Amino acid sequence: MSKVFPLEIKDFYSLKELSTFIDEQIRWYEFLLKEYSQRLGSLLREQGTGQNEEELLKKLREKGFNPQEKKRKKGKSGKAEEITSRNWFTFRNLMLSAVKESMAEIYFEAVEKINNNLEQLKEVKALTEELMKAGLGSDLIYSAYIVDGIPKKIVIQQRRNRELEEGRYRFEISLSTGVEAAEPPEEAAISEEAVATS
Repeated sequence: MSKVFPLEIKDFYSLKELSTFIDEQIRWYEFLLKEYSQRLGSLLREQGTGQNEEELLKKLREKGFNPQEKKRKKGKSGKAEEITSRNWFTFRNLMLSAVKESMAEIYFEAVEKINNNLEQLKEVKALTEELMKAGLGSDLIYSAYIVDGIPKKIVIQQRRNRELEEGRYRFEISLSTGVEAAEPPEEAAISEEAVATS
């Protein structure tokens, strides 16, 4: 499974290579989506809050961590919705919580972001297939600006002769059909001495 880098610029020597890269990213995000959805489901099936949560919240308050202030956020309907955040504490730019609901909240956020990224990747995949059908030449380099595994911009450049040669792969292999296993040099020397003395 490939890893998704937050930001990278990568050269592809064909649209097929770019398409394969996008397929790998889609598989990665689908794997994460399945994993996080299962964890979220398990978390939501658990009942009640634990006494440990209350103790941890109390410790956070005692240590001087500030509860996050309520913020207003526009919902999908365009109306302002109030978000209660009594479970979150701020420490400079970091938010802390000790409540199970907060764990569910971050899984919901992650699942939503993954779904958005998957949607964008599938759109880019469809556009790549359209470019393949358009029949761009094979002597091109596609330099992609990639954010979170999603190609955002692609610069198409003509390959120079040297790059044409570098773009081709060369496969070399040497095989041995010998039946004998290779002996370490020390053992080989000892066995040669034994033959010489006998």
